[in-house]
Amino acid sequence: MEKDNLIVAIDIGTSKITTIVGDIGEYNDLHIIGLGEVPSRGIEKGIVTKPQDAISAIRASINQAEDTAGFKIDHAVVNIGGPHLECQNEKEFSTFSIPQKEIEKEDIDALTQKVASKIGKENYEIIHILPKRFILDDENEVIDPVNLIGSKLEAEFHIVLDKINAYQNLKRVIEAANIKPIEFIANSIASSAAVLYPEEKDMGVIVLDIGGGTTDIAVYKEGSLEYTKSLPLGGKQVTMDIAHRFKISKEDAENIKKEHGIAVVEGLASNDIIEIYPRGSEESIQIEKYDLVDTIEARLSEIFEIVKSDLSKANLPKNLNAGIVITGGVANTLFIRELAESIFNIDVRIGKPKDFSGLSEKLFYPQYATSIGMLTFMKNNNLFSQNSNAFSVKKDSFNISETFKKLIDKIKEIF
Repeated sequence: MEKDNLIVAIDIGTSKITTIVGDIGEYNDLHIIGLGEVPSRGIEKGIVTKPQDAISAIRASINQAEDTAGFKIDHAVVNIGGPHLECQNEKEFSTFSIPQKEIEKEDIDALTQKVASKIGKENYEIIHILPKRFILDDENEVIDPVNLIGSKLEAEFHIVLDKINAYQNLKRVIEAANIKPIEFIANSIASSAAVLYPEEKDMGVIVLDIGGGTTDIAVYKEGSLEYTKSLPLGGKQVTMDIAHRFKISKEDAENIKKEHGIAVVEGLASNDIIEIYPRGSEESIQIEKYDLVDTIEARLSEIFEIVKSDLSKANLPKNLNAGIVITGGVANTLFIRELAESIFNIDVRIGKPKDFSGLSEKLFYPQYATSIGMLTFMKNNNLFSQNSNAFSVKKDSFNISETFKKLIDKIKEIF
């Protein structure tokens, strides 16, 4: 196993911090060989709120991944999300003195640099400058112009920006955990890489990654990314609603949400009674399952209505015929697809990460879309070579069978 083919991703969320190590195979296949996961601390909706807590949690997740993979991790690609992200679309062009110039990668890089230099938005860091489409000689729209002939090259780009202070604070806690971030990837872009099929991007599709603290949006049309947004809404709001309504702890609210919660009251087969313990009381009380689900449905409906309103203001392309793909931890809520379809009046499916092997029984769930998607994004864009010095061997030799035995044992301990 070549270390140059290994990549690592750290998914820093409001609910959990997940570190996964992937191996890129001979045929560009992705195989997961390391995993660490701990409850998140010190991070809320993409903002560092308690630096020391965040550093400790990040380090704990990395330590688990190092133990299972058999390598010490020094570098990683990291997700980024929260309402401090902004997006915009820009055009730029270059004309060539040679009438029949063969387009080179350097010409695309030069266009990208021209776009970056003209953004000029103070107090923002550029996270992504992603090509949407290219036009040769004011006529022909092409997907990849390299090696084609032209005298003028025009390009449209989707740009994602982050407020500099939020970006620097996240970068600082990662570095304090002894990790050098080699790339930051917006949540919605990472999740899209994990769950979408090419034909969905071509037909037009909306991705909603609903996590603990944020709902991250990506819209694709004709294969290109048209829009991204990160809203400060997620599953934690549902948990807090339950805690407030029934006067129970956040931990108990999260537990009954996961055990008994569904997205719509119409999905209830029976109005069961749930026994709970109010805060500070040693005596239990009983609540109806209908009231629990009513609370969940109200908040999820509000999230979808806010997303719907945001999309309606964004001047997006019409006829997004592939509908909506919901992913992230909240996508596990039973009947959430039906609720979303009733609000958006469009087809909805649940997105799970695909195109990887190793630990699929553990990772083939919506809550791991961002983690897997970061590795997929790096692989698809041939960026993993930047990770070539990201690992050092922890032991004198690397025994793959022993590593997988350790990995399974560790997962049993954690989960």
